[in-house]
Amino acid sequence: MIHLPKCQTDQLMQLISAHYPSQQILHISDLSNDLHEALYDYTKKRDFEYDLKTVGAEIEDDGFGRDHSGFAASKLDLSAKGYNRYAKMYENIFVTLEPACLESQMDSFFKKSYRIMKNAGIIAVIVQRDAPITKLVKEQLEKDNFVALNTIEIFDGYDVVTAKKMHGWGAYSVGF
Repeated sequence: MIHLPKCQTDQLMQLISAHYPSQQILHISDLSNDLHEALYDYTKKRDFEYDLKTVGAEIEDDGFGRDHSGFAASKLDLSAKGYNRYAKMYENIFVTLEPACLESQMDSFFKKSYRIMKNAGIIAVIVQRDAPITKLVKEQLEKDNFVALNTIEIFDGYDVVTAKKMHGWGAYSVGF
């Protein structure tokens, strides 16, 4: 597991608006880094809901998550028909998946993510810097009607590709 320095994860948390109460945050991860710990601490302090969906990995049962009432962890099958069983809509979705895993499901992954985001929601995908997957992620996000694409260089060796869902644009092309 890659350790992400606290000062850098604190910068990433600035994507989450601190002005609105009771936000819902989703993190889809293979637990290849410790971003889930930073998100856990951030959401616990602000009393936000935090759903961690793991792909091909499990959180070690060392008490993680027991003192945060808004935290839920579960496994996720990327090939599932949808990613949300409870009609919850998320303000922010963070994605930390290995490139091969993300690339194999990319088209359906972003469409399914789009469906569970609130309007003006932000998706943040952490990818290796200068890897071919970075360009593919940007192209697919744009194709799937995300707007305001940006690349942020916060972490050493990794880029954070961010995009917004705006006002239901492209609803028909993502399966509504």
